[in-house]
Amino acid sequence: MSVAMVEAVGVHKSYVGVEVLKGVDLSVARGEVTCLIGPSGSGKSTLLRCINHLEKHDKGELRVDGELVGYESRGAKLYELTDKRICHERSQIGMVFQRFNLFQHLTVLQNITIGQVKVKGVNDDVAKTKARELLARVGLADKEKHYPSQLSGGQQQRVAIARALAMEPKLMLFDEPTSALDPELVGEVLDVMRDLAQSGMTMIIVTHEMNFAREVANSVYFLDGGVIEESGDPRMVLSTPSSARLKLFLSKVL
Repeated sequence: MSVAMVEAVGVHKSYVGVEVLKGVDLSVARGEVTCLIGPSGSGKSTLLRCINHLEKHDKGELRVDGELVGYESRGAKLYELTDKRICHERSQIGMVFQRFNLFQHLTVLQNITIGQVKVKGVNDDVAKTKARELLARVGLADKEKHYPSQLSGGQQQRVAIARALAMEPKLMLFDEPTSALDPELVGEVLDVMRDLAQSGMTMIIVTHEMNFAREVANSVYFLDGGVIEESGDPRMVLSTPSSARLKLFLSKVL
């Protein structure tokens, strides 16, 4: 059997004595789309940040592409990786945030090329060629000389997706990528994500877009209070939930 792209076993995480993740188990196969749903504060974003080691989990095991996240095993002990190796691991995982996180002083083209050049050592001309290909893919071929402040929120988020893709990641993480957008701009971002799903990109998406989850995801996990209350095929989980807590949640968001 092939190794899952993401495997979480008994993952715990606390902040200042408050347990945010309480033993989360999750498995995402290569090429699959998994959506994490649940109320605010349920641990969804924390789990994403642990997967790419922006946060250190306290207990349990996290693996991406068969490798421990942030650590290596020597004998019976775990040792944290050096900052350089952690940066290398993180460069293989694309992350798209709620608030775009673009460099405001750089043009759209520069935002997409900087990681390729500075982190991967790609030639500047090669990086620009890839950036332009990706801008065309997300429908922004005419915006390369614009600055983020000159773009709508939906356009900025599409640039952020293109920037993540420029690093040729094996996994994409999306942390509520449409939550900061005006309703009329949500569709243009979801369309790009649908295209990514159809291309076979492995994705984990924290979202409140239930129709999108039902349509695109291979699996959905409902988190509440730091635990997985229910998971499975999105058409089943979202249409006939067995958990009373999930039924209540869906009654408020649908």
